[in-house]
Amino acid sequence: MLSSSKTAQLEPLVAENAGLKPMTLKLTRRNAEVSDQTALAHAMLDFVGDAVLATDTAANIIYMNTAAETLTGFSRMGALGRPLADVFQVIDSTSRVQKVNLALQVMSTGAPVGLHNSSLLKTCDGRELAIEDAALPLRNAKGELTGVLIKFHDSRYSAETTARMAYMAQHDSLTGLLNRYAFEERFKQAAALARRHEKKMVMLFVDLDNFKEVNDTLGHAVGDEILQALGLRLLGCVRATDHVCRHGGDEFVVLLSDLAEHQQAFAVIDKVRKSAEELLRQDGGWAALTLSVGISLFPDDGETLEALLPHADAAMFRVKNGKKAASVLSTTSKLWIVDGESPV
Repeated sequence: MLSSSKTAQLEPLVAENAGLKPMTLKLTRRNAEVSDQTALAHAMLDFVGDAVLATDTAANIIYMNTAAETLTGFSRMGALGRPLADVFQVIDSTSRVQKVNLALQVMSTGAPVGLHNSSLLKTCDGRELAIEDAALPLRNAKGELTGVLIKFHDSRYSAETTARMAYMAQHDSLTGLLNRYAFEERFKQAAALARRHEKKMVMLFVDLDNFKEVNDTLGHAVGDEILQALGLRLLGCVRATDHVCRHGGDEFVVLLSDLAEHQQAFAVIDKVRKSAEELLRQDGGWAALTLSVGISLFPDDGETLEALLPHADAAMFRVKNGKKAASVLSTTSKLWIVDGESPV
């Protein structure tokens, strides 16, 4: 049993220890929260598509996500603590000269480095991979520089995706022909050249007659096949300077540009009609289909797409509803084709 004097000596220590317990619990909770936040941050960085590396102020790697492991060929455990230059070896794709260490560059300036797309990453197994890379400084709550964050990704997929999206934005998904938006842009360019060089243009509005009946009878798959085949035929009838657009449904628009005289379009128009008829005769189920074509003239009928399209559309409906001998007609001129003969 402790004497009263010993007990008196221990009382301050007991009291101090009792006061430390809540503090210890707070620190334990705080450490657990920090650990949870770190785990969450790492999980998020593993989830993103870009490869991510982090370095300390000495340009040594302190973090690597899964995508970075995949692209560099280094394991996370094998990369941690190593100099960035050992793992992230990058050369210029044109000059083949080794590029400046991104971490050191950011550390020296304190400023981010924007995305570059002229880099080749030398992987662990000696391959060269085209990448886009960027970096930014890491700072603590006081604003002090604590390291550098680097992100990069395989630029082949980026370039392929960009090209594919650009193509899809300008072309009809079924036929591969220009869509309305792209056709409008091409028309503006062609019209500008026509005005500058005093040239003429002819616009064709092409429609498949009885397409709905054939589509309903044979099915939409066959209908799609017909539209695709006709689109290819139209492309085969025009020059590289001309433009073909799927306007919608079973309607197509063709722009014949850079003409000295409107009459130069007759040969192309007749070629379109005959090629389409040949196509539609190839399958017995397609025989019920015929073609109606209306035209409008630049600059006679107008100098804008908004002016020319209604003229060509109206001419096409006159052909469709009349169904006399004429297969091509302009509403505002005496320009037409009768059974493939020269205009009269």
